[in-house]
Amino acid sequence: MRTIAIVVALFGVIVFSKFYLAGPSASDGQQVISKFVSEHSTGDMRLATFKQTGGKEYMLSGVRVYVMNFEGTVECTSGSEGSVVEFAFDHLHGSVTAPMHVGESRVVRGSIQFEKTAYAWVGQPM
Repeated sequence: MRTIAIVVALFGVIVFSKFYLAGPSASDGQQVISKFVSEHSTGDMRLATFKQTGGKEYMLSGVRVYVMNFEGTVECTSGSEGSVVEFAFDHLHGSVTAPMHVGESRVVRGSIQFEKTAYAWVGQPM
């Protein structure tokens, strides 16, 4: 009888873990920001460092939402006269964005909003 109870409990844990998706990881956030930087700088910049600085999960109209705060370093890898990219998520510099030249880097801070879909978290910079 005890063996049956253990098997049933284990089955319950497996089923629960299949349907419950833990919050996004720092690696998920890094992928979102790295892709954003690459696309919006037409390849002239890259995300050099990324660190999750906080996060919180919410329920909005029955949808699980996770807001991740981060800090990272964006590095200019190419471009002749200085590349300018407005990073909407950059709460450190606000609306002031100076051109970056090859080899320069800039610390950026911001947030990413993730929404839980059926099988994954989908994120975009805020």
